Amino acid sequence: MDKKVLKVLKELEKTRQEFWNISKETGVFLNTLIRISNIKKILEIGTSNGVSAIYMAEALKSKGTPLTHQIYTIESNYKLRFPLAKANFAKTSLTPYITQILGHAPEVIPKTPKFFDLFFLDATKYEHANYLKAIIPRMKKSSMIITDNAISHKEALKPYFRELKKYKNLQNQLIKLGSGLLMTVRDPTA
Repeated sequence: MDKKVLKVLKELEKTRQEFWNISKETGVFLNTLIRISNIKKILEIGTSNGVSAIYMAEALKSKGTPLTHQIYTIESNYKLRFPLAKANFAKTSLTPYITQILGHAPEVIPKTPKFFDLFFLDATKYEHANYLKAIIPRMKKSSMIITDNAISHKEALKPYFRELKKYKNLQNQLIKLGSGLLMTVRDPTA
């Protein structure tokens, strides 16, 4: 990873509790997953102060240009989190790879690109079922959804888990990393 990015991430580790940031191991997992796969377009719901977007954008930068590799990240907190993430992105060389969207998901999910390769869900847990309904039409074959806090917030995510079961073409795998990641992959044959 770029030294400037590592410095910013190390600085942001101090804010993990305050901003509910992903763990370092989760960030490294996301970064590695993006590097080894054909992920080009990412939609993140729940930017917070930008930690997860930085990990993912750094991997995108290693693979291509901002024209072909982009993360779209949605945050509804306009007073603190949105501007803080913008400032944190500016401290890295990753801003061209990050499109910040201010607003409430799923209403502000961009129309372009039509499909995403990866969706990262780390926002208000009781709304995840609504996020899922909005992103399902935006999945292509082999698209994946990674849901954070699948273990730590499993009670709050029960409606989301029930909604997932309705889609027979989705395969789910729980990964015991950080606060728990649920990896959901669209079956490429379905």
